[in-house]
Amino acid sequence: MLRSEEYVRADFAPIRDTVYGVGFHWTTWTLPRSGKAQPFDEAVRAFDVGAFVQQVDETGAGHVLFTATHGLHWLPGPNLEVDRLLKGRTCERDLLMEIADALAKRGIRFMIYYNHGTYRDQDPEWQAAVGSKEPDRSRYFDNYKRIVAWMGHHYGRKVMAYWFDSAYEFADFPSTPATPWNDMTVAAKAGNPDRLICYNSGIENLECYTPFQDFWAGETSRMNYLPRGKTTPAGLPWYSFVSWHPHATMRFCGEWGISEDTIGLDWPAPPVESAADYLGRFRACGGAVTFNLLCYQDGSIYDTDFKAMRELRKLVRGKSESGPSGAR
Repeated sequence: MLRSEEYVRADFAPIRDTVYGVGFHWTTWTLPRSGKAQPFDEAVRAFDVGAFVQQVDETGAGHVLFTATHGLHWLPGPNLEVDRLLKGRTCERDLLMEIADALAKRGIRFMIYYNHGTYRDQDPEWQAAVGSKEPDRSRYFDNYKRIVAWMGHHYGRKVMAYWFDSAYEFADFPSTPATPWNDMTVAAKAGNPDRLICYNSGIENLECYTPFQDFWAGETSRMNYLPRGKTTPAGLPWYSFVSWHPHATMRFCGEWGISEDTIGLDWPAPPVESAADYLGRFRACGGAVTFNLLCYQDGSIYDTDFKAMRELRKLVRGKSESGPSGAR
């Protein structure tokens, strides 16, 4: 087993050099603009990749962070290891692959957001199938690594980075055996040894659960965070996955998607100058930012978020780009 002092972090430049990115919580709970939501597998089949990528391109984003799972552990694509454990939690259409390929044609990099679905009681059926609540979690960790490694081999170099959510579930609750962070990271780099890995420790939490990661997950809200120095105290590159919409009820949280709780509310975007300043603070420290945008079940971006990002593009990238598919 690799010792922590021997771990060589992947180069952060592929993320940093994209200037900025956009992220989307598009998942089983995402709602349409109006009417009844489609079942998730139908929504995956109906997703208009061309229209989605065109909008992304117009934001000027150099990378996209897109959810593979969040809440229910149900992937918008295939995974033989998930099928082995629980039928009906994958999709025939490989939406992640199609998005990655379409983005690549426009010079936009792709990152995957993965939530393991085992925190507290968020998905009891999946938790029973994967073995996460068993006293001895050996079976669970084996399944976790097999699932992540399958994704890694399947998507290969098309996926620049994985953003692993809810790592506090591994850190806050001691388990038998101990969380195999090294093996989990090795599994996550399957198919692309240069893939960047991070484990989310929570909102603006700088605690580093493991040295076996490559950048700070940087879950932040409302663009108030101020990075200091060239790296975090743990020596990780600065990164922010930021929700610029304050949560409707929880003061220190952000809103990440359009759900039953948020569909009827108005979400004005912040002044574009504020977003540019926030981005500038991270870039001054050698870091990067992904702006989380609200989106609907068809993949279209919330109107005010889309408008704000188009303005940000003009402010940050200026007139050097000619056309929506300019070099990034």
